[in-house]
Amino acid sequence: MKKNILYCRIKMSLMFVLFLISFVSCKKRDDYPKFDDKKEELVPEDVIPPDNKIEQITQRIIDQADVVKVFQMDSTIQLADGLTRTHIRFLNKLNQPTSIQILEIDLNKKIVPYVMSSFDDHLYVAQPISDMAKYNEVSSGGEVLAAINGASATTFSYIKNGRKINISTTSGKQKTQPFFAVQFDGKPYIGNCFDTVQFEFEPYDVNRFKGLISGTEWLQYRGAVIKSTSAVVQANTALGLSSNKSTLYAVVVDGINSSFSVGITFNDLAWVMKAIGAYDAFVVNSGGTSVMTQRKLSQDPNGQTVWDVVNKPPLNMVNTINGIGFVKTK
Repeated sequence: MKKNILYCRIKMSLMFVLFLISFVSCKKRDDYPKFDDKKEELVPEDVIPPDNKIEQITQRIIDQADVVKVFQMDSTIQLADGLTRTHIRFLNKLNQPTSIQILEIDLNKKIVPYVMSSFDDHLYVAQPISDMAKYNEVSSGGEVLAAINGASATTFSYIKNGRKINISTTSGKQKTQPFFAVQFDGKPYIGNCFDTVQFEFEPYDVNRFKGLISGTEWLQYRGAVIKSTSAVVQANTALGLSSNKSTLYAVVVDGINSSFSVGITFNDLAWVMKAIGAYDAFVVNSGGTSVMTQRKLSQDPNGQTVWDVVNKPPLNMVNTINGIGFVKTK
């Protein structure tokens, strides 16, 4: 009996010692990092420098399109004879920031549009536009000075170097919804897609096209602004062609980061395209795929030419199936 009592006392003493050890070991150390204290991330301040000079193309938008409430800044750089890029920032009618990139291409100055494909191949795979420009430069026959995104889905049509990668068909006729094409003789062409209430289908021979890229929404057709029922404000990429088919306009409106640029509606974009000189224009694609790149004037440390993204797409930029490069021919 005494042995049992002694055994129990020893057991209780051991348990108490273990309890004290565990209590001491669990005591909070004051040298532990405080994970609850979040470090404040410094966001670079978006400073818009004062600009008292308005470029001509910007002034046309201000005068002819009811989209600019407060002009903030613009800048134009010449990438080559016949190719300029203008960046415009303003507050729209709702006092929201808007950023637009415009490429103006004089097709009489040895600057030609070239339909690019991912990895310069003929497969339906995707690639960032900057990398696509690099892969396609050799086959383009010159230097790809700038480029814009194309399609992001296999429902779009395109032709590369005369090879039909995909052509949408309706009622047995080869048609696409709206498209830009370069014929084998080098002449540009913007074509209609389907018979509609607004305009009749204009027949064309798809075999005349060396390159073709289709889009989503008409903005202008044969000089007439096409009214859209959509009021979505978003990023957009658009192409337009002048009435004499000598000037091509490529436009990218940012719309991913609303503090930088909210985007633009189809209707407002239609008037922008008309103001800058387009006679026919359509939306190539919308949303996170809207990207414009520019050939870097200097080379990186490894001696390789790179193409910088000049607008502000998502950081995890969506790849596209094809695109259009603007090439300075040799």
